[in-house]
Amino acid sequence: MSEVRNDRTVTVAALKERVKEFTDARNWGGGHRPKNLAMSITIEAAELMEHFQWLDNDDYQVDRLTPEQREAIRLEVADIAIYLLSFCNQVGIDLAQAVHDKYDINEKRFPVESYRK
Repeated sequence: MSEVRNDRTVTVAALKERVKEFTDARNWGGGHRPKNLAMSITIEAAELMEHFQWLDNDDYQVDRLTPEQREAIRLEVADIAIYLLSFCNQVGIDLAQAVHDKYDINEKRFPVESYRK
């Protein structure tokens, strides 16, 4: 029986370690520099955007996606996440802490009472 791997069972640290092991095993560290990884994140995000490029907002509802479209989008999201995790590994960013810190900033910058009427 295969191990369950989903958002509830896998930590950010485990994902970062898997990315590091994969990169190290292939000796890709030299090419995986912050500039290259930042560019790769952008390229993969653009590939994700291509799935929605010429569609109106109402044309591309999640419930209308074919299984093939869903899978292609899922894999583009994975590519973005892999490059982001690799970037964090290279520059020493604790992703969970960075996300929480950014939310603390955004809570002050965009107070709920200013947006709920």
